[in-house]
Amino acid sequence: MSATAPAVALGDVTGEIARLIDEAGTIGCLAHKDADADSLGSALAFALSMREMGRRVQVMAPQPVPQALSYLSGFDTLQEPDEPLPTIFTFDCATMGRFGEKRELVERASRVVNIDHHASSERFGTINLVDPQASSTGEVVFALLRALDAPITPAVATNLYAALFTDTGGFRHENTTWAALQLGADLVKLGADPAYVALKTYKSRSVSRMRLEALAVTRMHAEADGQLIWSEITQDMLSEAGAEMDESEGVVDLLQSIDTMRVAVLLKQQTAGLTKMSVRTRDPLDATAVCIPFGGGGHLRAAGAEMNEPLERARDRVLAVARDLLQTT
Repeated sequence: MSATAPAVALGDVTGEIARLIDEAGTIGCLAHKDADADSLGSALAFALSMREMGRRVQVMAPQPVPQALSYLSGFDTLQEPDEPLPTIFTFDCATMGRFGEKRELVERASRVVNIDHHASSERFGTINLVDPQASSTGEVVFALLRALDAPITPAVATNLYAALFTDTGGFRHENTTWAALQLGADLVKLGADPAYVALKTYKSRSVSRMRLEALAVTRMHAEADGQLIWSEITQDMLSEAGAEMDESEGVVDLLQSIDTMRVAVLLKQQTAGLTKMSVRTRDPLDATAVCIPFGGGGHLRAAGAEMNEPLERARDRVLAVARDLLQTT
């Protein structure tokens, strides 16, 4: 499916989704691997609302699930399915590759509802509710719950607020539209706790995470008069900091905070032969231009990929593409 494929109108699929919910025995709700608050918050919010309607729901996410998200309501209900689930809703997953070890569950399901906001969505679902104009998948879920006349409790609202707040970078990114700000106000009116979400997002670092961030900043490189900023997280750095890899999620945000930055790259050594990368850019540069050559994707200003290559080789290849992007744009 083209990355420029149009949004799917909510009104065109609401009735079909409602019928599917009515017919389902158990509804599976699946977040993507390396879950973030948009994916897992949306999945948990939808599940909480469905349970309020008397539906049976199982919420799942590929392992490991970041413990930093344990503040989300319903986090303790995450479970492994006992058997294949015929009906699965997926949240914030642009490609099948985002399901990790849960991919087989999706492939075996007879009905898959793909709820997403990535322009690069592969539209793999039986039903695809994809709105690239939405600030977050949480925004899409909110619209769906309203269309279904499903309950939005304070817990549901807070999870959706977490999805919105984090995917807009605390209402700082370019996707902070008037609709996103209006949604934030609507969710607070429905009982969301914005101060709690902000506390958990920005003021709940562990000592090990702070040490890891310090190491990453120490290893930071600046090229092209500070236009290209990059760093890396190695297994040795994790050991030195006493940290887990999921505690590196805020490092790329530190890199992109430099005033001269146009492209920021963070490389993460997962294993000796697997490297992940996160890329951030500023207008008019497209972050996906760095990631798509390596099988990745994402958004215009925030993208990522993983490469089955050692860190050193991945670093050389990725930085070559980033340098070329700077020179040609």
